[in-house]
Amino acid sequence: MFNAYCAVCHGMDAKGSGPAAAELKVPPADLTTLAQRHGGKFPADYVVTVLRSGVQEANAHGSKDMPIWGPLLGSIESSSTASRVASPEINLRIQNLSRYIESLQAK
Repeated sequence: MFNAYCAVCHGMDAKGSGPAAAELKVPPADLTTLAQRHGGKFPADYVVTVLRSGVQEANAHGSKDMPIWGPLLGSIESSSTASRVASPEINLRIQNLSRYIESLQAK
């Protein structure tokens, strides 16, 4: 999922150097330093919120250009709950993506 949805902006290395990064007004965040920028603790709740609903505070992410992935992840769901952003399948996809980003944190 990261490769399909995030790498175009954040790069395969998640450092903000994806092929579309140069076209954005504000460079994408370096996702490998999220824990470092949050006092040494990975901000899982924040990441899940950003993935589900977009960036609430422009200063925290740099820009409100970050796509909201909840509806997109719902559009690939086959069940009748696809229109609900909080369906179990969407929640699982978002949690898996958050865990993957957590695994990329610089040590």
